[in-house]
Amino acid sequence: MTQYTAPQRTPHQRRSLSRRTLIILAAGFLVPASLLAIARTPVHAAPSNNPIFASIQDVQNAINAALAPIQNAIADLQTQQANQATQISNLQSASNKALHVYDANGQDLGISTFHSGSANHIYSPTLQRFIYLYFTDSSIDCDFDPGATGSSAYYQSTDCTGTPYTLTLFADPNSYTSDLIPIDTQTFYIIPDHAPTTTVSINSVLQWDTSSHQALCHLYALPNAQVYQLQPVSLPFTVPLALPLQFKYQ
Repeated sequence: MTQYTAPQRTPHQRRSLSRRTLIILAAGFLVPASLLAIARTPVHAAPSNNPIFASIQDVQNAINAALAPIQNAIADLQTQQANQATQISNLQSASNKALHVYDANGQDLGISTFHSGSANHIYSPTLQRFIYLYFTDSSIDCDFDPGATGSSAYYQSTDCTGTPYTLTLFADPNSYTSDLIPIDTQTFYIIPDHAPTTTVSINSVLQWDTSSHQALCHLYALPNAQVYQLQPVSLPFTVPLALPLQFKYQ
């Protein structure tokens, strides 16, 4: 008789989890725990040495560092503009320089426009007129050239009194309108700017006499004469002038 042998079950062995399964389980536990810990952690400003995050001061410092070259360039441009303004001012000051004429007592007579020995033409900024000096015995007060501007005043009266005039016949072609008109050592006239002409009858003239060295009145009849009325002025210096003249560029 055949003997039947029942199969025997192998002894029970403890089952173990794979490494991959363990890692997944561990991660599933650690991630929620980490999130919970982060949520409970109070917020603080990032330290200044944090390589990732920067504080507001760090950002401001970075901005200042970036702007520094631009600010320096602006400062340089402003300095250059200031220097250019100074140079322009110096050039303008230099261009205003002129050859001034002084007498021996240091009186500023004006700006020299012509110099040749005893003859000197001077522009007076004060009077805004040209002055003609001629140092000879025949000159007015030995200073003023009597021939340059005629040195004559015309009157409607017969005795050189009343309103003084100068004839346009002589004044216009010789540009007396731009000149000082000396009559004697104490009498000086100019033709006012934009002075109108008028028509009068002339009956006398006051002129410098080179022989007697004084102004003399003469009868002089000229009806319907075109004239400018003269305006008396005071000199910006005293006469007679002290010689020699001195010239200074300033």
